Amino acid sequence: MAKVSDAHLEARRRSILEAATCVFSQKGVESATMAEIARLAGISPGAIYRYFESKNALARGCISENSYAVQSQWKSEAVADADAWNNFRELSRTTFSLLHEPEERADTILFLEGVLTAVRDDDQEMVLALRDEHEEIVAGIQRRLDAARQQGSIGEAINSRHLAETLCSFYWGARLNHLIDSSVDTDAQFNELIAILERALGRS
Repeated sequence: MAKVSDAHLEARRRSILEAATCVFSQKGVESATMAEIARLAGISPGAIYRYFESKNALARGCISENSYAVQSQWKSEAVADADAWNNFRELSRTTFSLLHEPEERADTILFLEGVLTAVRDDDQEMVLALRDEHEEIVAGIQRRLDAARQQGSIGEAINSRHLAETLCSFYWGARLNHLIDSSVDTDAQFNELIAILERALGRS
């Protein structure tokens, strides 16, 4: 029997993810069935389990690679000898630019589905996982702000933790706004926020 190539396996995995993203976005993770996803992907329901151990694992896999890559950058340590403020600003700009990607709408819907399901079902394990994920992002923003302060880019009076939390809240507000109305200019919102921050921090 001929061995199935890695390229074929990856293509099959991606077709499952594309089908799942479509079904989850339309029906929600809880209401969607593996049979519906399999039908759209053109495979048997059992074949999905060769790639994903459960429906929840499949839902997590639907989050776009770009989103994962940006999240990983926020969680990573800032480069010690880099311009910390510029690093923060450009990574923030990249994060906001993802809102224009076609996959981001589905990512947002799936994330909200996960939050609502966890809270509605009082799934404390999932709630704690969501909190931990949020904390990692906030901590990553705070690290970059602290590094900018050490370099003298922002003043000592700024509470980097509170600012990091505020910026994260602003991002999610913009993301929800964009979900409701795709014509909202989130890039302009971001540019205005950065301009306000730089004036407040004495960088202009």
